[in-house]
Amino acid sequence: MTDENQSLPPPDALLMELVHGYMVSKAVQAAAEIGIADLLAESPKTAEDLARATSTNPSALFRLLRALASRGIFRQNESGCFENTALSEPMRSDSPDSVRDYLTYTPHDGNIRAWMRFMSVMETGEPSFVAANGCDLWEYFRRRPDTGEQFNRAMTALTKRSNRMVLKEYDFSSFNTIIDIGGGQGLLLASLLKKYQHMRGALFDLPAVVESARNYFKTRGVSDRCEFVAGDAFKAIPAGFDAYVYQHIMHDWSDEKCAVLLRRCREAIPPNGKLVILDAVLEPGNAPHPAKWFDLYMMVALGGRERTEEDFRALLGKAGFKLTLAMPLPVPVGIVEAVPV
Repeated sequence: MTDENQSLPPPDALLMELVHGYMVSKAVQAAAEIGIADLLAESPKTAEDLARATSTNPSALFRLLRALASRGIFRQNESGCFENTALSEPMRSDSPDSVRDYLTYTPHDGNIRAWMRFMSVMETGEPSFVAANGCDLWEYFRRRPDTGEQFNRAMTALTKRSNRMVLKEYDFSSFNTIIDIGGGQGLLLASLLKKYQHMRGALFDLPAVVESARNYFKTRGVSDRCEFVAGDAFKAIPAGFDAYVYQHIMHDWSDEKCAVLLRRCREAIPPNGKLVILDAVLEPGNAPHPAKWFDLYMMVALGGRERTEEDFRALLGKAGFKLTLAMPLPVPVGIVEAVPV
């Protein structure tokens, strides 16, 4: 046995540590909501100082920070003050790589209630979100606009890093017009319009989301080259664009629902157009990848799934498309390209 193996915890201890994941998730969410990383940006502080600044209980906050520090999230120094670490820096709201919005959204109560019924998903193969919350995820957001807005911000945080990789790995320069279907706040499309000055775009989403996106595009200085279209992608989408992009959309839905979305796209896309799907491309084997856990989340929350190259090939073929590219990436998104046939 090597020294490296000797330093690892025994399998039983590691398993018990893993099963505490729900506690870690809620603890990270609490620290992000309270804004601890922001308060530590300029200098270390005691738990008492932080408690006064956040109107929290000093003892409870100290115990939270002590536990997170044991995972490398924050650090207690020799003087007893807490300070940021490499893991807590992205929790800052002003970090260019900030994931604070994603951390505060993901363990929200509706998601947790759905995961409490995980065994029913194992037994039936059906998502548990509706049974746990009395409505589907999208209705949940409509009833709770604050959580819906949290979701939009979380998706923006999720796509920041993956968008940089997508723009590096895929050449969009041949497209003069591009439409982002279900584009949310529009981070991807705004980034494309920033990079390609000749390009014009359209963001297509539900009415409330489109209104939020308008403001975001103004802040990026590209609203003059983008139109905002409200609608339902399951019913009809605008025709005639060079490229149709679906980012983090197809994995929300079952194969049957995706077939409808793809048929609507096939009806709208011109003969020389391209369909670009930005979802994970799962690879076989035991290697860790965030998409394998996103796949479970989709199963629980929506009945959706992440897909392999062969899954995409079959799905696209039935809708009148030919798969031309399926590129896995080391982030929760890959690049799938298809053309109409």
